[in-house]
Amino acid sequence: MTRKPQHAADTARRIWLAGIGAYGRAFTEAQEQVARLTGESARVFDDLVAKGEEIERKVDEGRRKMAKRMGPAGASFEERIRKMRERIGHLGDDDSVEKRLAAIEARLSAIEAELGARPPAKRKTAKKKKA
Repeated sequence: MTRKPQHAADTARRIWLAGIGAYGRAFTEAQEQVARLTGESARVFDDLVAKGEEIERKVDEGRRKMAKRMGPAGASFEERIRKMRERIGHLGDDDSVEKRLAAIEARLSAIEAELGARPPAKRKTAKKKKA
């Protein structure tokens, strides 16, 4: 009879060790997967950087070719882009939206006058009906 309890304890210990072994195997496999993914993500990142550099190079070449074809106007083209960027940066100054719209409308009216176009009709506001 002493043999059965010892056999049961031995079986329980072996089951315990098998569980620990399974955990250890899963942990090792997870570490291997993480290492593989880390190396792969670095490779993917490097591929994306290389593709970005290639696109940047092509765009820069195209910009240079366009500036060369435009001749002296090409130089002023880059200057116009610089000025436009400056203007866009100043859109948020203290001027109110209404003042800016009024200035735009005034410029538009001047352009229309130069072109011989009729000025736009004033907007009519809807009258409220008396109840």
